[in-house]
Amino acid sequence: MNQSTFAPSTVGRAQILTVARTIGLLGGGAMSAMRIMAALCDPQVEADEVKRWLQDEPGLCARVLKVANSPLYGQVRSVTSLDRALTLLGLDALRGIAAAACLDRAPVSGKNTLLDLESIVSHSQATAAAADSLARYCFPELASSAFIAGLLHNFGTVVQMHVDPAGVGALLAARRNGDARDLAILEAELTAIGHEECGAVIFEEWCLPQPLVSAARHHHRPFGASPDTRALTGLINISSALALASGAGMALEPAAPAAHPEALSCLGVDDEQMAEASAAIAGRMTEIIRVLK
Repeated sequence: MNQSTFAPSTVGRAQILTVARTIGLLGGGAMSAMRIMAALCDPQVEADEVKRWLQDEPGLCARVLKVANSPLYGQVRSVTSLDRALTLLGLDALRGIAAAACLDRAPVSGKNTLLDLESIVSHSQATAAAADSLARYCFPELASSAFIAGLLHNFGTVVQMHVDPAGVGALLAARRNGDARDLAILEAELTAIGHEECGAVIFEEWCLPQPLVSAARHHHRPFGASPDTRALTGLINISSALALASGAGMALEPAAPAAHPEALSCLGVDDEQMAEASAAIAGRMTEIIRVLK
């Protein structure tokens, strides 16, 4: 298993998968948005099959129509049919919509949960907006993957909370006491498993493409990724920092770290591109949040 250097290993893959089944992320009761997203990543999937899936998932179908009618796509006439929406959006956008649905439906235990899911979702959406903007400057071919990877990069935090609530509690206490170190470093000291590994294990079970798995597993240390997935992983590292700097923080990452030098190096991003991507976040994030809700 290609485990992150900074992720401790006292919790194994089998334990993560057991918890994932218990909370409905795997198995026959897994949420249909997750199954659809995994299937959408199959390059052989056909439009008629996608249409059948969406017709069985009314909430997701309604969201597809909402996105198709949003200013993001600039339609003069309203899009009222699923056929037209699928033609307009394409599979890349559908993957993003399904990814957003996965975040919205992520299982959170109890009313007094340790984590604020709303802030996690907001940060993920801001990271996706930044990743999309930055990719258009330096890796246009990665723009759609960067958006999805940004949405999903912290999904493992929700799983981590169920696997190791005591560890997550210790992380939050450290933040309240002013410990501003990188989250992966804190996790290595205080938790039984890192959020990156939790997310990567789930995504492997969903059969998501390896670049998305790698971005989940290595976004705090991009050079841990394989060379063929390093550009996407670096994009997510930088974009998460931009999102935090824009104010889209959360309890586990309340402040923006500097973008990791490894990520900047592998992308060849300059200060002007960083500034332009940062400036694009606020407006695009507002629109993305409005559309995906």
